[in-house]
Amino acid sequence: MATVFKGHVCPPSNAKHPSDRWESAFIFSFISKFTNLQAKLEGLETPMDLENALLLREPDSIVTGVLIRFILNLRPQTRNISEDQISTTVAAVMADYFRTSEQTIFWDDKLGKNVDPFSTLEGGFFAADWDFKLKILRQLVELQLSHSAEIKGKIDLAWGVNANRSKKKDPATAPPEPSDPNSQANLQMLPFGQDRSRKRYWLVDKSPRIYISTNPWKTTATFQSISSTREEYVAAIENLKQDAPHPVAKTKKGKAKNLEKHEASHLALIEALEGRLEIIDTELLRVARVRKKIEQRKILMEQAELRQTRTRRQTRKPDYAEGREDSEDEGDDYIYQEDEGYEEDYDEDGSSTRSSKRANAAAAATNGQRRSTRSAVVNANGKREAEDDRWKSWRGERRSTRLGAPAGTQMDYHPPPKRARTEDSSLSTNSSEAGSFRSDNIQLKITGAAALKPNEFLAEHMPGTKKKSKFWVYAVEPISGAAPAEDEKTPKAIGEMDLDLPTSGNHGTDVDSGVDIPTSPSRRFQSELDRSMAGSLSPLSP
Repeated sequence: MATVFKGHVCPPSNAKHPSDRWESAFIFSFISKFTNLQAKLEGLETPMDLENALLLREPDSIVTGVLIRFILNLRPQTRNISEDQISTTVAAVMADYFRTSEQTIFWDDKLGKNVDPFSTLEGGFFAADWDFKLKILRQLVELQLSHSAEIKGKIDLAWGVNANRSKKKDPATAPPEPSDPNSQANLQMLPFGQDRSRKRYWLVDKSPRIYISTNPWKTTATFQSISSTREEYVAAIENLKQDAPHPVAKTKKGKAKNLEKHEASHLALIEALEGRLEIIDTELLRVARVRKKIEQRKILMEQAELRQTRTRRQTRKPDYAEGREDSEDEGDDYIYQEDEGYEEDYDEDGSSTRSSKRANAAAAATNGQRRSTRSAVVNANGKREAEDDRWKSWRGERRSTRLGAPAGTQMDYHPPPKRARTEDSSLSTNSSEAGSFRSDNIQLKITGAAALKPNEFLAEHMPGTKKKSKFWVYAVEPISGAAPAEDEKTPKAIGEMDLDLPTSGNHGTDVDSGVDIPTSPSRRFQSELDRSMAGSLSPLSP
């Protein structure tokens, strides 16, 4: 009759919290020994943080960070690792390993293959209960220990495994010292001690968490946590002291009798646990500082979000002279209007600062107080800015003309064009009787060096000459000796123009007789032209 051997199957656990499952200690020990998640992942400081995150049925930053690190260790080229896609990525990676012949914790003996638990899961990884999450994380840890090149490299280095055994040991590949975090002593997960009833005590970090278990090599082994705080840690030591063996009896020769092995290990366990109290106190202070910083950061983020989303509307007209006793000038009265949807600000003592300001505004309106319209002090001497200069600071910005802003402060303002200064024009500016008239959009000087001479007349633009411009005219002098045509005579040519001459009267005075003589416009123009040419430097002047 053939004998059928069954695999080592552990009975299902009846634990109601992740702290009573050995997988929790196994996963956290792997995280602290083979990854740097405790330093990079905010909030993951103790095993209790991981256990509390597994209890949530929604996406959590701690569980998400752990899954991302585990997936990258198995598949370094994975890209879909964001918070909204990590659940699908974990299912896809696990499905690849389920298709192989490697037996996982989801192996079915009847079917002879791995059964994918995600195929019947609704809502994704984060919607499952903590037992399912714990199994998936445990399986990911076991896959990393077997398939991750980085994790296997650390293990081989710690145990001194060398692929090229024929070569001599290289000092660079020698096993690390026991004090090194990657040494064999630090990478192993061994019981911290054993009491007289042969229960194992497990510690996975510097926190006061203590796990106890029976013989882990038996299928009937139990596992639970007995301490999570310092008080519980001290209470566990007191319980061990109560169960400690009785005082050792002495022989006739005065020598102590040898204790049994389990009794000696019990006393050594008490001593080792008491020696860790100082380390635990230091760790608790560090964790408290970290948690305080996290809480302060959350408060600042909430306040920043509140400032960005809260909209305020000014309900009181700004009074820039508020609190000044020398406000003598009167301004317009302002009637306060209550805003129903406005939210008041409160000080730490609960008093409303907005209500006090509103009361002051209402009292000012009742007493008829009017705000000063004088300009503010702008210099160190206490002098106020002049009315014409108060718009200088707004140069380059657009101000409303309804507020009294001059045209020069407008962005689209262009100053009027200026005529180029020349030697002739600068000399002609000394004339106090300068005038001008326009002809065909050309500015013509009546007096000065640029004015037409008595024997010149304005000619049309001649082709082939300088380009026509509103600042360029052609003055033509008739040929001497030739009788000009009737329409080319200077008086007529100039007389035909519409002269806008400043006149003070229509009469002149005879120098010899002193009698007023009526003067014609042409004669008056000629006299003014002669008088203006008296100081001219033009070579054509007589």
